Amino acid sequence: MLKYPVIIIIIMIGLGWYATKDSPRQPRVQGCYGECYEEYVRVHGTVVEQLKIQQLAAAEDPFSSIRGAWGGCAACHGGQGQGMGAFPALAGKDAEYIINALTTYKNRGTRGAQSALMWGQASVLSDNDIQTIGQFVEEGFPE
Repeated sequence: MLKYPVIIIIIMIGLGWYATKDSPRQPRVQGCYGECYEEYVRVHGTVVEQLKIQQLAAAEDPFSSIRGAWGGCAACHGGQGQGMGAFPALAGKDAEYIINALTTYKNRGTRGAQSALMWGQASVLSDNDIQTIGQFVEEGFPE
């Protein structure tokens, strides 16, 4: 009867060893506090200061509102709109072309054989997003 508690104790010791800093398989997670945190704040600023810097950078970027959406576009059309496989190139198109295409897709209109693929993509875009994407493409996908 004594063997089961012994086995459980051995398992618990093994699990304890596995989760400690002495285990080569499980690195110890260290926090940054005290002097470490003070140095981090001195170099990088507080979290609030970092967020303000990010907000200022986004405010200076006229395309910050659509950069996330563009990732979905780029998956098929290429990062620089060069087109990929069956998906057409967008590079070199003017804003009006892109705006008309996205508006048609948003309204579930047909422009070609791949139209149905675009309906879901365009349906989540606001009219402002469509305008901004059109300008983004026309300006050559600025960084």
